[in-house]
Amino acid sequence: MKTEYQNVSDRTAALTEIWREVLGQEDLDETSDLLESGGTSLHLLQIVGKVYDVLGVDVRLRDLFTHASPKSLSAFIDSSQA
Repeated sequence: MKTEYQNVSDRTAALTEIWREVLGQEDLDETSDLLESGGTSLHLLQIVGKVYDVLGVDVRLRDLFTHASPKSLSAFIDSSQA
């Protein structure tokens, strides 16, 4: 994981920005559910790529189904890095 995103709140903010960018919705926040916000399989693939590009973390598609909000995915990444 890239050093600047070790902090949970920084990582959550970065994930929230990825959600907004990929889904094209500026009003999304850290609790916005990817699927409830109109996320498609193409969006999921784009998010997996951007998470790796921005955070340096590999997430799987199934992780996005289980942890569909930026806050939930950030906590998952934190627990899986420990």
